[in-house]
Amino acid sequence: MVENWEVRRKEGEGEPLKRETRGEKESFIALISAILSLLLIAGLVFLGFYLNRRFSEATSRKEKIITQREKVSEKKPRETISTTSTYTYKPTASTTPAPRSTTTPLQTVTEEEEPKIPSGMVYVPAGGFIIGWDEDDQQVKIFTEAFYIDKYEVTNEDYKKFIDATGYRPPKHPLETKYDVWDGDTFPSSLAKHPVVNVSYEDAVAYARWKGKRLPAEVEWEKAARGTDGRLYPWGNRFDKNNCRSGESEKKGTSPVGNYLLGASPYGCFDLAGNVWEWSSTLYDNKHKWHLACGGSWKDGKEKVNVVARSNPINTANPVVGFRCVKDAE
Repeated sequence: MVENWEVRRKEGEGEPLKRETRGEKESFIALISAILSLLLIAGLVFLGFYLNRRFSEATSRKEKIITQREKVSEKKPRETISTTSTYTYKPTASTTPAPRSTTTPLQTVTEEEEPKIPSGMVYVPAGGFIIGWDEDDQQVKIFTEAFYIDKYEVTNEDYKKFIDATGYRPPKHPLETKYDVWDGDTFPSSLAKHPVVNVSYEDAVAYARWKGKRLPAEVEWEKAARGTDGRLYPWGNRFDKNNCRSGESEKKGTSPVGNYLLGASPYGCFDLAGNVWEWSSTLYDNKHKWHLACGGSWKDGKEKVNVVARSNPINTANPVVGFRCVKDAE
């Protein structure tokens, strides 16, 4: 066999055969590589499409709710509840009881049902409330546990007690002194009953802890403001400049808390639309840990002075932002 191979090499037949065999192998390997590359590209494209679809499905419900909230102003409260989507909010480390059904049309609580309410607060029972309508015109609801919420925004007078007791820093605008209401640790006596402003998110949390309370989650704030029937304002579905302090009011600046009696919410809270934006414990930016503020202020027009209005003051002190507190129901 060796001799035959040598003969074929000398005759010029062996070498061409050898090159032809190597070329076929190289072509075959190139073909397989091309096929594998195409399969890899197709797999990556499919994976990207799949992940994008899963992400879209995960966020579509939230986007749908936000979009449908804009329809609330065009709708009137309905007596029947036909819910297609429900969500439940429960505060962290809450010891609240299981949800109780409430059948009173005006969302009041009878004396037999009503627990002992802390001074200066109102009771919001457990249960669902309408936050909007989906694309099929079905009500979308969120359920919360029972809680108490301050009847009024925290005032300068209230905050002064906190400062005197703890030595905490007074409210101060971070950049412009012209926006300061307080002069050192005092404020004009005429503003004693006005909501405290120029308090950061951290300042509000510190006050709430001192009181044995906490800041409301966005959904708790909204439920306290609008009740259960999906209204756009605490008093109903039509804006009325006489029911709140807003940019539509003749007077500018904050008003004493509780000054607009007709602007009370179904649970008896005041100034949940206008006067000052109010801090919530709900994050809108997880990276920077920035929190939402709710309800609009005295500077805002009617399009922002409602129960679905939200702002993002990046946690800093602001001359149009104040707060109120909540507490878990026992």
